[in-house]
Amino acid sequence: MKRARIVKKLKALLTENLHINPARNPIHIRLEGDSIVLEGMVERVAYKKKALLCAMGLEGIKGVVDRLRVRPAKKMGDREIKHHIIDAITEEPTLNADTIEVEVKDGVVDLEGRVPSLSHKRLCGVLAWWVPGSTDVINSLIVDPPEEDSPEELEDAIRIVLEKDKLADASSVNIRVDENWVVTLTGTVKSPAESLAIEDDTWYVWGVNDVINRIEVLR
Repeated sequence: MKRARIVKKLKALLTENLHINPARNPIHIRLEGDSIVLEGMVERVAYKKKALLCAMGLEGIKGVVDRLRVRPAKKMGDREIKHHIIDAITEEPTLNADTIEVEVKDGVVDLEGRVPSLSHKRLCGVLAWWVPGSTDVINSLIVDPPEEDSPEELEDAIRIVLEKDKLADASSVNIRVDENWVVTLTGTVKSPAESLAIEDDTWYVWGVNDVINRIEVLR
């Protein structure tokens, strides 16, 4: 596929799959060798992750460079973001802040260090995403000792995250993770805002490849 056709194909896929306002979610596409570069600021983490999935599925592309950012809910400086994340980690009784390093540059959070399980790694990443000034989270935490991942582990981690979100009631939401790490959400909530919050929380969890939101909003 020629370079111009690759870019055109991806733009069509983004329009078809994301259904987003390009003025509010400008995604810029260019090719560097056999890799495709995505840049821009989007409204939701779901748009960022789905755009990357579309790019990864293109024939002839060997790599995807992710420079997409999520528009922050609140404008914050890097130092303020870092302090909020450290506070959140410190206040979480299952995490040890002494083994986790937090760096922030231009709103992008980098988590490094060691945690005792995959669930701890995933929870720590979500806590960083929940800080309203964060625009992206790079979760480089090492699980020590190493732990084998599984759909069941991912499902448990998502449930832990949803139970900690005070802005959404996920008590009537069911979670299913298939062998391709695709998460299907079913059940009921009281408002569209809750449904979107639960979907975003799920996307925030490290290791999720896709989210299918079939949650019904009660009338």
